[in-house]
Amino acid sequence: MRTHPDSAFRKVIARGGGSFLCAVFLVAACDTSVTNPGLIPDEALDRPEAWPAIVIGARRALADAIGSASGTGGQLLYWGAAVSYEINPAGSTGSFGIPPDVQGGLLLETTTSADWSSSNQARFVAEVAVRRFQRVMPDTLFAKSTLVAQAYLYAGFANRLLGENFCQSVIPVQNPDGSLSPGFLGPSTLYLQRAETAFTNALATATASGKTDTATTSLKRAALAGRASVRADLATYGQANWSDATADAALVPDTAKFLIPYSSQNTDQYNYLYWARAGTPYRAHTEWGTFYELYYRATRDPRVKWDSTVPCWPEAKYTATTAPVRLASGWEMRLLEAEAALVGGDTATARAKMDLRRATLTPVQPGVTFTNVTEAWTALKTERALELWLEARRLGDLRRWLDNAVPGDPPDGLYRDTNSDGVNDARVETMTTPVARSQCFAVGRNERETNPNIP
Repeated sequence: MRTHPDSAFRKVIARGGGSFLCAVFLVAACDTSVTNPGLIPDEALDRPEAWPAIVIGARRALADAIGSASGTGGQLLYWGAAVSYEINPAGSTGSFGIPPDVQGGLLLETTTSADWSSSNQARFVAEVAVRRFQRVMPDTLFAKSTLVAQAYLYAGFANRLLGENFCQSVIPVQNPDGSLSPGFLGPSTLYLQRAETAFTNALATATASGKTDTATTSLKRAALAGRASVRADLATYGQANWSDATADAALVPDTAKFLIPYSSQNTDQYNYLYWARAGTPYRAHTEWGTFYELYYRATRDPRVKWDSTVPCWPEAKYTATTAPVRLASGWEMRLLEAEAALVGGDTATARAKMDLRRATLTPVQPGVTFTNVTEAWTALKTERALELWLEARRLGDLRRWLDNAVPGDPPDGLYRDTNSDGVNDARVETMTTPVARSQCFAVGRNERETNPNIP
């Protein structure tokens, strides 16, 4: 992205920094002679009373990138789910619908510009927040501020979002004077490496704060879980150690979770995926024909619930415009430990780790079954499909496994009743047949047309 740091930053703060702006507006309301000065002066954001709003702005930018109807919003969760068969497009291509190329399984540069911009803005806003805090805070405060830790945390999740969902990276070059120059095309794993560093810094800063309250404990666990997840991604590519990933994962309790919130205040702040499937007015996607339709119909596993009260059969993981999206969880950590066990050939440990979650569900799900290592990998890939359903994680999983020839057959695809027995039991499409589908979002055309370093 080539947006000027301060102008982009002030725009996001203006959308997300409610508490600070409300104070400004309330003072102005007492004096009718005051006129609207426009954008907040940059120096106003250096004051301590603005710092919480800066962090909220970084959080809001991340929510926008995952899925938002705002002018700077993207649809990574929604469109990624359509391509990876987590949902089935119901035909709508208009408002809150799915474009024809995405319905066909393609995530091309002609379509992904908004997704590219919003995801990079989420990364940029959080990273600029850290740089601002480093500039205006005393060193002793910066090293132990939980606001700094939160900014690092959102930078970590924003970089993970980019690394798991985009085919390539373009990271601006920071000049000695602090300005930014256009970056160059690189591998998407560069984002994952940046995420690992950001999560490490978030954990160190939160720990240095000395606080043991619930919010700080949750922050530290989110940083551990986020770092474990990107270390697992990198380990699949041979760029990290599984032992480091499992060491982090072991410190995250089963029921821990970290969420990104949405709001019912206006359409721009809705949970995009839910609103696109809501009965009024869109119903733009369904679970019909997906693996998840069949699986939930047979098991009633609450992790992949869909709504059977309407013929559309929409997902029911998100049931309101305010429904948050989970960024990290202890249950993902157990599956990460199971995957690491499979990498080491330990199928018994892998089975035990997978079964931990299944035993806690209502109704309780039977333990996974397999008779060899390949089937064990299929079970692991299926469990991750169930646990991380509709969290903007599936494309990243599928790509790292396909790129590295990891064994096992993931369940992703569309299913049809080919023998008229009333059951959609035949898989007629997969990620690779009858034609290959996109495994990641392309770098947006807007970047290609404005960045002189990209041919």
